[in-house]
Amino acid sequence: MATVYLADDKKHGRKVALKVLRPELAAAMGSERFPREIKTVAQFNHPHILSLYDSGESDGFLYYVMPFVEGESLRERLDREKQLPFHDVIRILREVADALAYAHARGVIHRDIKPGNVLLSGRHAVVTDFGVAKALRASGGDKFTTVGIAVGTPAYMAPEQAMGDTNVDHRADIYAVGLLGYEMIAGRQPFEASTAQGILAAQVMEVPVDVQQIRPGTPPLLADAVMRCLAKNAADRWQTADELIGRLETIGTTPSGGMTPTDTRPLAATTVRPRSNRGLMIGIAASVIVIGGAVAAFMMSRGGGSGTIDRIGVMPIEDISGQDSIFVSAMHDALTNALSRANLTGVETRSTMMRYKGGTKTIREVAKELSLGAVVEATVFRAGDVMRIGVQLTDPETSRTLWSNTYEKNVKDVLAAQSEVVAQVAAGVDSVLARPRKPGE
Repeated sequence: MATVYLADDKKHGRKVALKVLRPELAAAMGSERFPREIKTVAQFNHPHILSLYDSGESDGFLYYVMPFVEGESLRERLDREKQLPFHDVIRILREVADALAYAHARGVIHRDIKPGNVLLSGRHAVVTDFGVAKALRASGGDKFTTVGIAVGTPAYMAPEQAMGDTNVDHRADIYAVGLLGYEMIAGRQPFEASTAQGILAAQVMEVPVDVQQIRPGTPPLLADAVMRCLAKNAADRWQTADELIGRLETIGTTPSGGMTPTDTRPLAATTVRPRSNRGLMIGIAASVIVIGGAVAAFMMSRGGGSGTIDRIGVMPIEDISGQDSIFVSAMHDALTNALSRANLTGVETRSTMMRYKGGTKTIREVAKELSLGAVVEATVFRAGDVMRIGVQLTDPETSRTLWSNTYEKNVKDVLAAQSEVVAQVAAGVDSVLARPRKPGE
């Protein structure tokens, strides 16, 4: 749809991606409707959605400006590796689905979810070009057909898109997520043909081979989640992105790619009593956790029989919007120090963890090198004076999220915002790392 340039934003001293729409698209739309339609997307504020800085028209060229993200696209990684580890598949699908849930709740459908529109920034997925396809459709209408332009990519179109249905809804995006998952697992797309028309016909008519047949050892729940996304009838798919996220969060992979035992069961939420010597803001409700034979064995293996995690590390915090390098560095230092002072468990030094900033190693690889039983990850995204901070404590072996939270803070008083978030995160991590208590204790 566009030619992309790496450009210098001289006003703010930053690199940006400048996307100039193809001339035939601009001619089909005119110069006024597109900027107006894309304003909705400019309001988005989500850690897994690439923000929109600006849009407009110059000498007949329509353009929009987005942050420049260092790293690679999912397309580039798939071209290099073909099949991805299951824990990466689950994480990427979950983060893309989270972005979709946010957009769908605001009435925006992406319509062009594909590996090239998923950027891998550090260890996280960021979806780009959100709402651009919607703006093109709304702006150009039926005029696109007269110049031979299709909004979307045939290999990642839902059947209803391929048939030209004018009532495409958010479930088309869910179908595309299934195509992403299938390709990450199988190393190839479910449908192959020599022409775009052949691909579109396959999307409508052909049933894909179960991904477990192509890659034996795929966790059954993961395979089921992906194949349900690919149902031809939209009513048979996951009906919302939140539904899909709920399924993905129940999946736990082992080093061999298997599943946690099916007899694991959730326990009711309980309140963790604070320890008097910690000096932290403790007293929050503990997260509902899934615990059973395999999870207990995992915890015991890291705690020498004590049932606790012996050592954790705080990964370098990711500044997604590229505006807060000083803040994220100071927050990383403050969070590491807060966890160390709490005497919850061993905490790897900040200098050691910073060696992995901007690197390509996975969380599992970092944890194995440093003998970490859990890892704290965080992202920071700013829109004006509002900063969105997402934090999670992850089991690096299974990619299971042990605890997570998202904070939105006004950062006019940046030190107060940082101190408040650090204290709340330390309390949340404490709720997971606290020693097991005997019945009635």
